[in-house]
Amino acid sequence: MHPSAKLKPFDLDDTILNYDPEAPHARFAAMGFEAATAAFSERMPRPVPWPHSPPTVLPIDPAPADDAPLAHGYDAIVMTWTAAEAAALAALFTPNHLPSTWYEYRHNVASYIPLVTGARAPFNDKRESMTRYHHSLGLYMPCKIGSKKVLLLKSGLHLDYDGPQTPLKKFVTELVDAVEPKVLITTGTAGGIGKDTALGDVVIGDRVQFDCTTQFKTEPWAAAEYGFSPLPTGALEAMTPSLLDVNAAFLPNKPEPKIWHGPTAHIVTTDFFGFDDSTNHYKLEGKGRVCEMGDAMVAQALQARPKVRCYAIRNASDPQIDNPTGDMAAANQTAGQIYTKYGAYTTAGSVIATWAVLATM
Repeated sequence: MHPSAKLKPFDLDDTILNYDPEAPHARFAAMGFEAATAAFSERMPRPVPWPHSPPTVLPIDPAPADDAPLAHGYDAIVMTWTAAEAAALAALFTPNHLPSTWYEYRHNVASYIPLVTGARAPFNDKRESMTRYHHSLGLYMPCKIGSKKVLLLKSGLHLDYDGPQTPLKKFVTELVDAVEPKVLITTGTAGGIGKDTALGDVVIGDRVQFDCTTQFKTEPWAAAEYGFSPLPTGALEAMTPSLLDVNAAFLPNKPEPKIWHGPTAHIVTTDFFGFDDSTNHYKLEGKGRVCEMGDAMVAQALQARPKVRCYAIRNASDPQIDNPTGDMAAANQTAGQIYTKYGAYTTAGSVIATWAVLATM
């Protein structure tokens, strides 16, 4: 971007949901995000040396129509949420089939149109750059990990943006009933809570709790809490430094990512986009290890499907933001810069943890 060019207004929600490192839209460069003009190789995670059971793409031939139902027979669903998360997941699991080639899913979408009323919902976004997300339930691509057939799905619905009727719960229930998986993994980026959660750390949720203080604060489930399934034997041991360090090396703190699990791995689902800063502006400290915007609703939907094992695997794509002056506008800018510049590399950690769970189940 030319130094004299005028910056567009900064939009953190648009950035978190829709910044796509595979092919960043020009509006993100116009917002001043350095990553949006970096080379492709600097925007996407590097391949890792899978020791066994490497993910293998399973394209559908012929390609399904948008309104086609999903097939039965998948052992697992891996559900992610943002464009950047999907790009990182694809880079490691289906590297020759990035999300721009994934199939669009609009089966029975007409039943969702009256439910998704949020003005900021990607589902309702009519911009030309959002065509694949407008009135879409998601993008998907099958792959195989060992003997397990896995459906990778980038959700087109978002709890905090779709409106008061929470269509995400309906979607998760219908998805599980259609595919009949043994396992569902919700995975992606999250905001680290507290100083000891570092950029790039991985959190395998022990429990998740709603922390609804805005649009859903009067719901009976506004503070509801749910547990996740026990990890398969050998899963933690499979998350090795030889896999994790490949992309962690590109983070400014150059960590060996810590894998948080057990009682220290509480996930907080907020009903707005929030993050922890040094002033504890959003009052998140002491509530969990990371915050995000959907896992508790996934867990709630699966309460009625107890045979499906559920995991939430998140990465700290933002650490606690240093904010000595209490300037939240500046803190938002910092959070956006970190997310766009390093989110693909931090997401590699949660993708590797997802692989470890699937490879050992």
